Order: sequence, then structure tokens, then C-alpha cells
Amino acid sequence: MREKDLPFDRTKHVCYTKNAKKCVQKLLRRYYDEKTAAKLWEKIQLQYCEYLKDEPALAGSKITVSIYDPILIFAWYAVIPDKPPLEDIQQDVYDCFMGSFDTLGRIFNLNRKADNRLAGKIFRKTSDIRKKEIKKFPGSFRMGGYDYDEDNGIIRYSFTQCPNAEFAKRHHMEDVLPVMCNCDHMAMQKLHATLIRKGTCCTGACCDYCIVGDQNPLAAEYELKAAENGLLVSVRKETK
Repeated sequence: MREKDLPFDRTKHVCYTKNAKKCVQKLLRRYYDEKTAAKLWEKIQLQYCEYLKDEPALAGSKITVSIYDPILIFAWYAVIPDKPPLEDIQQDVYDCFMGSFDTLGRIFNLNRKADNRLAGKIFRKTSDIRKKEIKKFPGSFRMGGYDYDEDNGIIRYSFTQCPNAEFAKRHHMEDVLPVMCNCDHMAMQKLHATLIRKGTCCTGACCDYCIVGDQNPLAAEYELKAAENGLLVSVRKETK
């Protein structure tokens, strides 16, 4: 079905991106023959539209890619009859959501002071945008705090509401969410940075971000470990 013919309210929602479509169709071809993949794709499109019926209106938000593309991944997982291990599709989901960080990593290095300061400004601006948008789109990302320690090159911020986590909870798909959340760690690694995160909105009260260059002493104090649900969390290393 052509995207323009999909039956959902376009005054409230937008369609998934071409990149997300490409990702899902690639996954379908990996696990199914061409005919089966085509049939499943149509079912996924309809499931996507079905999900949107109960979703808060976010058309017009500046961060629709971060919300609507994940819904397509959820729809894919809900429809396919054979569920592959989620770790097997981690790279695919990263390429879908954050593949652009591969290019950014050739330019930015958060160990450099100038790049670190620029990143601090970008996250500050993003925080300001989120705070304004939540008034118009109450179902969007809700910011907690933001702080930039320029002397030590530490960027801290948090979300107290994540639409992807809310979606996962409503549809009992919390086990699928980590494959999306883990992309944040992969993206920061491309920028020669370390994301220190102890939890998300799905596992706790907030999704906390502490971002430093990967050569920052603070980065060396933590290691990534996979929780039981597959979510990568930062754990302070035991002192010997």
C-alpha cells in the first residue's frame, strides 16, 4: 500500500520515514521469501495505522522521527509470526534511527573541548525545544533537568516522559523497547563519547543521560551491562 493511502488521521499524525520503511523491509527479506515479505509488509502498515488510533497527536512536532519510526518497529515485531532474538536486529535498528552518527563521528570528537562545548549548546537547545513543545504536545518527550559542566566536559539531562516508553507500556511491549534505547549508547560511541545511563522511563522515574568524552576519567569508572530485558545500563566498576 502506498504511504499516501494509509488510513490514519494526518491532522494528528505523520507517516514513518523512508529510512524506517527500508529498515523493516530489509528485515522482512532477511527472514521471509519475497511473497511472504510483501504480505507481511501490508499487515505491518495496517498495524501501524491501528496503533495510531490511540496515540496522542504529535503531527507538527519537531521530533516526529523519534516517535513514529519506533512505532513502525513495534508494528513489525507485533505482526511477524517468527520473533528473532532482538539482539540480532540491534544494528539494523541503529542504522534506521541513528545511522547519521557514523558520519558525524568523522567530524566530532567529544574529547575535544570545542566539540564538547558545541555538543553542550546543541543539547541545551534541544532541551529548550522540548520544554516549549510539551505545552503544545503533552504526549511528547518531557524534559527533567539539564546541566553542562564545561570545566569537566560533562553534559547531563533527563526525560521524565518518553512517548516510546509510554507506547511500550500501553501495548505490553516493554521487552522490545531496549533495542531502541540501546541505540543511544551506540550513537555516542560514534562521537568518541560515553553515555552513562542508569535507567529509562520504562524501568524507572526517568531516562537519565550523562555524556562525556570516552577519554574522560568519569567514563572509566563505569561499564555497560545488559539487564535481564536486554537494556544496556551503566554500572560503576567495582574497586579492587
